Amino acid sequence: MSCQNTSTIMARNHDVEHIINAAACMGRYGYGTTMPKRFAMLVTTDVHNGRKQLYNAIVYLNEMDALDVGICLGDMQGGNFSQNDGSWYYMAVNDSKKSFYTTIGNHDCGNSTNKMLSGTKDEVFDKFIRTTCKIMGIPDIQKTYYSVNFDEYKITLIVMDNYMSPEDQDKNGDFIIFHGAECLDQKEVDWLVETLFNVPQDYQVILARHSYPDSAVKVDCNWTQENGGISDSFVPFYGKSELVPDVINAWMNGTTLKKSYVPLEKADILPTLTVNADFSARGKGVFISYLCGHVHRDMIGRSAVYPDQNIICFAATANDDWQNYHCDLPRMRGTKAEDCLTVFAVDTKKHRIHLVRVGSNYTVDCVERTVISIEYSV
Repeated sequence: MSCQNTSTIMARNHDVEHIINAAACMGRYGYGTTMPKRFAMLVTTDVHNGRKQLYNAIVYLNEMDALDVGICLGDMQGGNFSQNDGSWYYMAVNDSKKSFYTTIGNHDCGNSTNKMLSGTKDEVFDKFIRTTCKIMGIPDIQKTYYSVNFDEYKITLIVMDNYMSPEDQDKNGDFIIFHGAECLDQKEVDWLVETLFNVPQDYQVILARHSYPDSAVKVDCNWTQENGGISDSFVPFYGKSELVPDVINAWMNGTTLKKSYVPLEKADILPTLTVNADFSARGKGVFISYLCGHVHRDMIGRSAVYPDQNIICFAATANDDWQNYHCDLPRMRGTKAEDCLTVFAVDTKKHRIHLVRVGSNYTVDCVERTVISIEYSV
């Protein structure tokens, strides 16, 4: 399938084009001068082998002038790493005329301990990142986590991989640690600290990861699904670890953080993670938001530990009964509700996030979910 064969998404969603242009400040004039355009990213997540939905997203990204880049927040695979060779994903992404970034999800690395269903770190990198690094504009990328600066907007995007579990195998050759359980390793922790320290002083940060921080709490609004969004059904190996929010908090305040994070189980395999960060020389930073998928639901949230850290979860892009089982958005093929994409635009001057839904924008309770604006702390 080629992106050239999928064109109706533009017609289905013509009604929100003017809202997207407003969010991105396209064609805005005031007092005789052109006002700067705002950063606008098309967000997809949890595609789960939904090839048509991904191709639709690429077409929309290509044809909407207001959009700068696109991203998939993980779970490209439907079931596990070995489900297919992934060629459909990189063929679609490489059809993009704009940069398109990829975040690793739990299904992408296996969602299993079975070695036959799971991929090693190198295999996951080769399948989803190496094959698309050209369209990311990061030809020298070496890991499944990376960062990129958008100099025009003075924004840094940090993309993390939450699924860096050790690859120790049991006597049967299967992984001892579940591939798909949330787990960082020391190298990524050190990289995160270094990356934040090197963010230019006047740049603001977005952090993309597949699953939300552990202490997320919902904010009641039209963009938060009423009957879900936060799940306590799975406790990571490090418990309700606030490692990443702790680091972000230290960076935001220009302070130091020296702390160890001890695994609650599998301590013979999992390392104690340590953070030794000193941001005092750099000074305070501005954090825009976490961008997350995983729960297949829309949610505006914040960290209960650090309320000035915004968390945004996005409904699944995939369109089938199973993937949308937990979502309150009706999806119907051949109509506007076939699509579920979101434009994430940032006003770095007024410190506001604008979300615009492309596709299904009414819940089963007839709550409208077309546009919302959120403030972030400075």
